Amino acid sequence: MASSSDWDNDGMDSLFEGMVIINPSQTAASTPPDENNHPDNSADPAATASASPSVSEPLDENLFSGITLITSLHETLVPSQSHPSSSSSSTLTTTSTSTSTTTSRQALPQPSSSSIISRQSSTRKKKRAGLRIGYGRDALTIPDKEEERRSISLESQLPQSSSPAPDDDLSHENVDSQSYASYDFSKSDAAQSEEHVVSREEEEEEEDKQVSSSSSSIELRFAQIKTQIGEKLEHAKAVVSSVSAITKDCVRRRRIAADNLRLASLKYSQLEKELEEACEAEDFETADRVSDSLASADKDKELLAVAFRDAEADCNASDSKLQEVLEGQIAVEEECASLLQSFAIDAADNADLVLNDAEVLHSKDMDKWLTSSEALEVMKMELEIEFFLANGARVVLNDSIQQSVKDDMREKNILYGKKELLTEELEKLRALMKQKEAEVAENDSNIRKVEKRIADVASSFQEVQSSINSKHESLQSGLSQMELENEALCKKREEIDEFLTHEKGRGARIGELAIISGNEANAYQEVAGLRKSLLQFNMKSREDKQRLATLGEKLTEDVQMLKQEISSARSSLQELSSTKSRIQQEMESVKQRLLFIDKRVPELEAEKKVAATARNFKEAARIATEAKALCVEKEGMQIKMEGTTVELGKLEVEIIDTVDGLQKIEVQLSSKERDLAMTRIQRLLLIAGAVTAQRSAALEFGDLEEANILLGEAEAANNQARKLKEAYNFKEEEFENLPEHFISMELVSNLVRKQLAELAASVVISVL
Repeated sequence: MASSSDWDNDGMDSLFEGMVIINPSQTAASTPPDENNHPDNSADPAATASASPSVSEPLDENLFSGITLITSLHETLVPSQSHPSSSSSSTLTTTSTSTSTTTSRQALPQPSSSSIISRQSSTRKKKRAGLRIGYGRDALTIPDKEEERRSISLESQLPQSSSPAPDDDLSHENVDSQSYASYDFSKSDAAQSEEHVVSREEEEEEEDKQVSSSSSSIELRFAQIKTQIGEKLEHAKAVVSSVSAITKDCVRRRRIAADNLRLASLKYSQLEKELEEACEAEDFETADRVSDSLASADKDKELLAVAFRDAEADCNASDSKLQEVLEGQIAVEEECASLLQSFAIDAADNADLVLNDAEVLHSKDMDKWLTSSEALEVMKMELEIEFFLANGARVVLNDSIQQSVKDDMREKNILYGKKELLTEELEKLRALMKQKEAEVAENDSNIRKVEKRIADVASSFQEVQSSINSKHESLQSGLSQMELENEALCKKREEIDEFLTHEKGRGARIGELAIISGNEANAYQEVAGLRKSLLQFNMKSREDKQRLATLGEKLTEDVQMLKQEISSARSSLQELSSTKSRIQQEMESVKQRLLFIDKRVPELEAEKKVAATARNFKEAARIATEAKALCVEKEGMQIKMEGTTVELGKLEVEIIDTVDGLQKIEVQLSSKERDLAMTRIQRLLLIAGAVTAQRSAALEFGDLEEANILLGEAEAANNQARKLKEAYNFKEEEFENLPEHFISMELVSNLVRKQLAELAASVVISVL
């Protein structure tokens, strides 16, 4: 029994000292007075130990030290108005206790008074919220008045000996219960935060859709421009190919007409030669037949010449048409270059705008993210601190509960051991069965009392423990929610960075499209410039050839006119010569007559004298009449001779003038023929160069048959030019001003950029 007394003195020292009882209602319901149940326990040491008051010093003064309880201003004012005496529920309270353990029973002292510090709410407003430690974060948290009334009523009804803790412990219990009750994790704020996050995600999805649609619109516009450019270029190339085919057909028809005209000219020359030979051989029948054939050949030659001129005109028209469609192709390429350049400018501006918008949006999102992150960090720190404090409080409470029931548990174990000992003694000492049974019954009663006290203590802490556990779970849920929000913010940060990267990539892609478009525009512009310069170069050759053709036609007309003038002058000279010969013959006959008359008149005078002497007067009269007639005739002839001489002089002057004019015309004709030959040589050289260029184009495109035909034409043109040079004794220096390089328009229309540049470099021209 002495050991039991010692256990009572050692184990019951600090059963409920320093503890905070949260809900006094359960304490009132489960703590009946020990004195009423066991009025007489003096005979039993166990009963004496259980009935003795638990008087000891506080177990641990630092049980809830360091816990700062914060309530809002409204929460502070309302309880203070309702319960002025409950100072622990209306102020910011910091409670600290000290622990001292003794081994001897002492009188139950009053615990150290709690230091109460009242603080006012801070009015500072900063971007980053201030760190608040405690459970006063939720505003307008009003304590349950019914619970306070129950607490006060139970506190007034509870006897001093029914609880192992003093009245001040109950006040601490009220403070802690109110402070724990005042803590609640704000689910409405989390719901609002979730709604805000959902709405923000929807806005971001809309922005992403707009961004993606904008990006796709730029790429779609570039694809549409490329398609439009391709269609225009294909149409232009198709038109060029069609006109080129027409030009080739015209060239073939001109070639056929030229061959026919050449054959007709050869036939005409052969017939002229045969006519001259027939005339020289005085084969007039053959000459007449050849003359008829020559006239027919001349008509055929004229018809073929007209056909050749028509074919030449068709070729010139087709060349002009080909030049027009090439200019149209160049215009299309320039338009394509303009479209691409405009798109490049727009794409570059759009890329800059996208990057600027992305940077602005990234800056805004980063500001919002930083704000949310800072707020979340603050909330997380608060929750972590609250969780740490609540966890500490829970641990301390559990330790306090364990410490509170520690002596009872030890007493319970001792009683169970004593029960076993008594049972053994009961078995051993059957003689003392009744006494031991009474002792066992008493011991069981004491066990029930101790178990009831343990249950009462446990039930008194059950509500606080469940409240703390619920708050602990709520804090864990809040921390989990904070972790989720933190993960959401991290994900949001990744999305912001990804959005910025995507926008930068999109801006880079649009910039690349702008660069590609600009490069393609420059390429099209360069190709158009090359085609234009080559076309202008070819146009100059064509203009030179056309000018030479026009000049040749004019010179041919002049030569024909001069030939007609020469023929006319020669005809006139022949007529004058015939007239002169006739006059000279007449003058000769007149002279002969005059000589005859001069000779006859003396003879007639002599005969007249003879007749007169012979007295033949009739004969003398006749002779005199004859002589007189001869004299009259002589006078008339002399007059006529004088007129004829004058006329002959005029004819000689006219003949001289005609001869001089004919010589001048022949000089002009020779000059015109030389100029015509020069023009024909230049034109033949230009034709040979153009045909050579066309042959190069045919070889480029693999048309060997056409290349061989064009080679024959070029050689024929060069041979004709060489013959004309030899015939008129031209020197090579006189043709140095002719171009040395020629370009086929088919090459100009079909070659690509690099080949055009090489072709332009080969002809040594500057791209305009």
